[in-house]
Amino acid sequence: MSLTFSEELKVKTEREHSASDRLVNSLTAISLTDRKIYRMLVYRFYHVFDAIESTLEELRHSTPQLQDLYFPELSRTEEFRRDVEFFYPEGLPSDQPPELREYLDNIRDDVARDPVNLIGYLQTMQLALLAGGAILRPTIVRVLGLRKTYPDGVRALDWPEGFNSRQVKAQYKTAVDELDLSRDQKDRIIEIKRNVFRLNDRLISGVTRSHESRRTLRRYTQNVLVVALVILLLAYLYYRVAPKY
Repeated sequence: MSLTFSEELKVKTEREHSASDRLVNSLTAISLTDRKIYRMLVYRFYHVFDAIESTLEELRHSTPQLQDLYFPELSRTEEFRRDVEFFYPEGLPSDQPPELREYLDNIRDDVARDPVNLIGYLQTMQLALLAGGAILRPTIVRVLGLRKTYPDGVRALDWPEGFNSRQVKAQYKTAVDELDLSRDQKDRIIEIKRNVFRLNDRLISGVTRSHESRRTLRRYTQNVLVVALVILLLAYLYYRVAPKY
């Protein structure tokens, strides 16, 4: 029995997904040791979602496959922007780190080759937040002490009251399976999805290698046990919420 396209996207990227899970779990736990580290992650993924979703908005009217995957309720750019403004009241950084520039260049170059290539980014990133945002959000609020300012700082992980994530996920799966794509286009999208996991890894790794992160981590060396517990918690949560069809 042949696989649907949504099943192909899951099965044929499983190795990259699993490897990325292990790295992202540990690095994300490190980022939760301090708001200044975590905000760098938010800043970077704000630009990623902005690039993906603004490109979708620009091309969906001329590319039927992108219009078929246009779910405005899944757009996160505005929410990320408000989170970034919350974490950077002094103003946004003026420069973009090399890992972020590489990510944005990949999006631009892949879409220039074929607009449907955007699906590899769109399907991976929007479904990741759809699956994990609501579960990870309370952990982030608690660990970073954001209860008094909620939902500021975690708006990108929040969904409006009454939002049915299970229903939207099922609708999204159906839309993916019904996309009018050639075999070559599907294969390219699968390869792009594999690369998205690698790009995410490098984006997060760059945060933990930054000078600010290293300085903060030195202050937290006495809390190794706390960090280890957070790693285990995130590993458990990510396993449960990783996008699956």
